[in-house]
Amino acid sequence: MVTDEELPAALAVDPLVGTKIGEFVIRERVGAGGMGVVYRAEHPLIGKHAAIKVMRAELVSPEQEQRLLVEARAVNAIRHPGVLDIFNFGTLPDCRPYVVMELLQGQSLADRMRERGRMDVGTTAWVLEQVLAALGAAHRAGVVHRDLKPANVFLMEQPDAPPMIKLVDFGIAKVMQEHDALALADRSTLGTPDFMAPEQIRGGAVGPAADLYALGVMAFHMLTGTRPFQGDNVQVMFAHVEQVPPRVSSRVEGIPPELDALVFQLMEKEPAKRPATATAVRLKLRGLARPPAPSVSLEPDAAVKLEAERSSSVELRAAPEVPTAIVPPGRRSGVSFAVAAVAGVALLGVGFGLGTQARKVEQTQVIAPPRPSEQVMAEATPVPPVEPPPVIATQAPVEEPPEVLEGAAPEEAETATATLAKSTKLPPLPAGTASEKKMEQRLAGLFKLLLARAKDVDAEGALRGKLIQQYRAAADAKTDPERARIHVALDDVEKELTQRIALHDAPPPPVVVVAPPEQPRVPALVIPRLPTLPQGNASEQRLAQRMDKLVAELRKRTQNQDVAPDLTKQLVDIYTSAANATTATERMTVHQTLDAWQERMNARLPR
Repeated sequence: MVTDEELPAALAVDPLVGTKIGEFVIRERVGAGGMGVVYRAEHPLIGKHAAIKVMRAELVSPEQEQRLLVEARAVNAIRHPGVLDIFNFGTLPDCRPYVVMELLQGQSLADRMRERGRMDVGTTAWVLEQVLAALGAAHRAGVVHRDLKPANVFLMEQPDAPPMIKLVDFGIAKVMQEHDALALADRSTLGTPDFMAPEQIRGGAVGPAADLYALGVMAFHMLTGTRPFQGDNVQVMFAHVEQVPPRVSSRVEGIPPELDALVFQLMEKEPAKRPATATAVRLKLRGLARPPAPSVSLEPDAAVKLEAERSSSVELRAAPEVPTAIVPPGRRSGVSFAVAAVAGVALLGVGFGLGTQARKVEQTQVIAPPRPSEQVMAEATPVPPVEPPPVIATQAPVEEPPEVLEGAAPEEAETATATLAKSTKLPPLPAGTASEKKMEQRLAGLFKLLLARAKDVDAEGALRGKLIQQYRAAADAKTDPERARIHVALDDVEKELTQRIALHDAPPPPVVVVAPPEQPRVPALVIPRLPTLPQGNASEQRLAQRMDKLVAELRKRTQNQDVAPDLTKQLVDIYTSAANATTATERMTVHQTLDAWQERMNARLPR
């Protein structure tokens, strides 16, 4: 890292400063990465600030331009307040591509932890929960981040309010609906070794489970102050593929068993063994989350710090490394900004091959969430918790009177919640303030809808139990933040209720009876005698087990018929290679060959 003061004078003078790009005028350069430069820009008429990220001329190529386009499309597919917004894309007259995005004041989670060390359990759970909210929205939109790490979690400072968390840098994201059409054409392995899932390292199919694996490594790092695996890039990548990660509780005392087990599950080698969704992980964390006390706003000099380069990012067969520049605090004028397009500079950051320079240690630290407001609740925007006691319950409450939802709907003069209170002896809901009245009206509407459709969509009473649980929480709520958390829980209940109604009301699919075609006679599958695989250590045993499973899977999918002789021959050849593999490198090569063979089998012989 070098500052502008250390650069030659000719390089310190930027010709783009003062020029107009689109509707914005560039005011100053705030950071430079190995592949591009980030500027602070301003709209000359309305005064809106933005960050403009411009690629270096010597590195312009269709592939790198596509990476900018990947990020812009991925972010706009997600449309979540916890994801950095990108609102324009274009090309300068000299053919350099650029993107226009939010300009935010703050710093990365990695920088915060580097300053203050590891986090306590409550703060870690709260940070992870906020990241999971944005990550879950990305996965629902069909986007996999693929480079989740503390440096890509940005802590955004807001005027007269606590900071909020933004997820940044979708430059190597995979847009699943387009079958990775926006990924790099050369199929390079992208990501940061310390946080890459085993399937990502092998070059296999990467889905939402890879982001959850990276989140598990992040959680381990935040709770212990160290990463689960240490060493150079190659050693760490081998460890992610072959070594069982340590438990958090083995390094730090006082970790709740449920959190210890959750972090360990997130770092499972097999994607299927990790939690199913980001939402499922988020629900498990809510009972542990405790937001930190509001912190003092960043000093102006500290706010201009830009993490323009992450040396731990790896892109196999990528562009050569170029020194990074940041703007020193003392040279800034006016309002200081750290561009949350820090993500953008991370995207434009340098790639390097395996075995290059050692990773720089990234650590994390957390700041408090923004307090929710009435407007936030009205727009159903996810609001971070401000009080420790959780109100979300994953199990139905004990008291579930059946007579409440089996009777007729109440009269218009009496709300559904008032009827419920009389029938079940629950305390009445307060309605003295606008916030309380809004909560009472929403619960009344949900109960009324559920009363009308209970027999169709809630025969088992699960939704009824969840509503009664939130009713009790609303009756005890004393502050707006408590009611904000109840609104978040009611969002999930309302979504499940509407989905059940839509599923119940959907017309049944037409039944088409088609006579099965006569299957041609195929000779029986014959697999020659296979060599014995060595099983002297855990790595050899894992490879042997996988080989045997794939042989059995081939028999199952072909129904012991010789319908794919080429696949059979290829598997026999790989089996022979596995028997001759004597080193970890050779076994990893066999695993990669098996990944490619398994993809061909899935395409030829689907389940």
